[in-house]
Amino acid sequence: MKPIKIAENVYKIGALDWNRRLFDSLIPIPKGTTYNSYWVEGKEKTALIDTVEPAMWEVLEDQISKATRLDYIVSNHAEQDHSGCIPNVLQKFPKAKVVTNSKAKGMLMDLLSIEESQFQIVNDGDSLDLGGKTLRFALTPWVHWPETMVTYLEEDKILFSCDFFGSHLASSKIYADEDYEVYDAAKRYYAEIMMPFAREVAKNMEKVSKWNIQLIAPSHGPMYNKPEFIFNAYKEWISDKPKNKAIVVYIS
Repeated sequence: MKPIKIAENVYKIGALDWNRRLFDSLIPIPKGTTYNSYWVEGKEKTALIDTVEPAMWEVLEDQISKATRLDYIVSNHAEQDHSGCIPNVLQKFPKAKVVTNSKAKGMLMDLLSIEESQFQIVNDGDSLDLGGKTLRFALTPWVHWPETMVTYLEEDKILFSCDFFGSHLASSKIYADEDYEVYDAAKRYYAEIMMPFAREVAKNMEKVSKWNIQLIAPSHGPMYNKPEFIFNAYKEWISDKPKNKAIVVYIS
C-alpha cells in the first residue's frame, strides 16, 4: 500500500490484511482488517502515529524507507497491532522518542522491552508542537484498554482515534461511505470490542466531541471524512433507549 496524502504533509500509511479471519484468537473478521498508521511532518519535527501488526512490518518499513528523520513515535495503544513494530522503527530511527502516557509506558516496557530513556510522557490535554502542526492528546481509558488515548491534529482537524470508531474491514476505499458494509463492520466492531465499556465510550465521546473534527482516522478500517456518520451511529449504540422492535426466533 502506497502512502496516501490526507492533508498537507500528513499521510495515511500502514497495511491491508485481506486474509485474516480471526482477531485476538476469538473475534471473527470475515472481511479482513487494516492496521493504519499515520505520518505527520511539521516544519521542525516529524511524528509517526502508531505502527502495525508485527507480521506486516515489511509493508511499513517500505513506506518509511526513504525518510531520513523521525522525531516521535506516538503510541495511542500498547496492543501489538498498534505498537508491535515500535522496536523495529526505533532500530531505524534510534533518536526518536516514544510519546505516550504513563500507563502505556509501563506496558510497552514490559511487552516490548523498550528502554525507559526512550519515552516522552504526555498527560491528558498535553500538546506536541512539530512546527506548524500541533498534536493534542486526550486520555480515553477503557476504550478499550486502561491506557488508550487519542491524538488530535489541531491545524488539520484530524482525530487519530486509535481503536475508537474503528472497523475490521479490509477495503480499497480510503474513506467510509454511508453504506451498509461500513456501518455493519463498525457495528460488529463496537459490539465485540467496545460494548462492555459503553459508559466509558460515552464519556470519551463527549470529551472528543469538543474538538472541531473534520476527519476521523482510526487504526482499523476506512477513515471518516463525514464524522457525523460514525458519531451518530455510536450515539445510537450506546443509548439505553429501547426501540419499538421485536425479534422472532424460530426453527423450521
